[in-house]
Amino acid sequence: MTTLSEALTRHERWWPDEFDDSEIEAVIWPEIVASTSRGDFACYLVHRLLKARHLDEARARYDRMTEADPEPLHYFQAINKLRTLAEQGHGGAMFHMGKVHALGIAVERDLQQAAQWYRRAAEKGDMRAHCNLGWMYQSGMGVAEDKTEAFRLLSIGAEHGVLSAKAAVGMMLLQGEGCTPDPAQALRMLDAAFEAGYSNAANCISDAYFAGEFLPHDIVLGHAWLNKAAERGDARSMAILGHYLITGSHGKTDVTHGIALMYDAINHGYTPAYAWLGALYEKGQGLERDLGRAQAWYERGVAMGDEGSSFGLSRLQQNVMPESASHSVH
Repeated sequence: MTTLSEALTRHERWWPDEFDDSEIEAVIWPEIVASTSRGDFACYLVHRLLKARHLDEARARYDRMTEADPEPLHYFQAINKLRTLAEQGHGGAMFHMGKVHALGIAVERDLQQAAQWYRRAAEKGDMRAHCNLGWMYQSGMGVAEDKTEAFRLLSIGAEHGVLSAKAAVGMMLLQGEGCTPDPAQALRMLDAAFEAGYSNAANCISDAYFAGEFLPHDIVLGHAWLNKAAERGDARSMAILGHYLITGSHGKTDVTHGIALMYDAINHGYTPAYAWLGALYEKGQGLERDLGRAQAWYERGVAMGDEGSSFGLSRLQQNVMPESASHSVH
């Protein structure tokens, strides 16, 4: 199951360009700039401030400080200053107080506090708070599940240009989640989100056509929408489409094209594709079973820091081919 942290991190990649956290960074960066703690720079990177001026410096320092204290030493001081600013009525600071509690950035993770801060920020008109609180109500994490309130909050975000919120509202309209079902309007919203640059909207439409529950079952349209996202350069969509074509699991089989798409996904930085290829060779799904190749793909994924590849390699070595656990195949 997707955690709230994962959901918020994924959605927050799509905040509109006009959002700017320079005021918030001006509070945080001076508190950690002289830090000897790797943890402080880890917190800064996880915080993902928009239009951050010191992102490259923070990443470089984090990478260099491999032997430094992994726990944050000064970030909590920055959060205390942020709290003061929030208590003075600064909506952006309120949003970030919600965010640090939702993700557990240098404070104990507390979803109820996160929801309280997001609610206060939303009352100040902060669109990001509207959206994050909406996703919390949709999932029932930190608040009592309330699909109707989720739909209301996300609709406000969608109206103000948050593309991930527009896609979320489209899916809610498709499924009748917190609203009256309206497939035609759902498709219009999802299509608009995709055309504006939110590639995952095409995945949502594709999934709906493949499932055939809220839209007519249509394999051709399912593949067509997924291919749109892949052609745009969305690496995750490349890998998904490649997996479908290799396994033939969604009505079409084209192993050669599928493998090429998986390679493209890897070349575009989608590291889970290593584990997916490893698993296909391990299980013999669409590809001839080859444990050596499976191990090789898992090892390449591990080298790229992919957690799924690490699990796959461990499983392969312990349960499938323990005698070759110490032998790498390249």
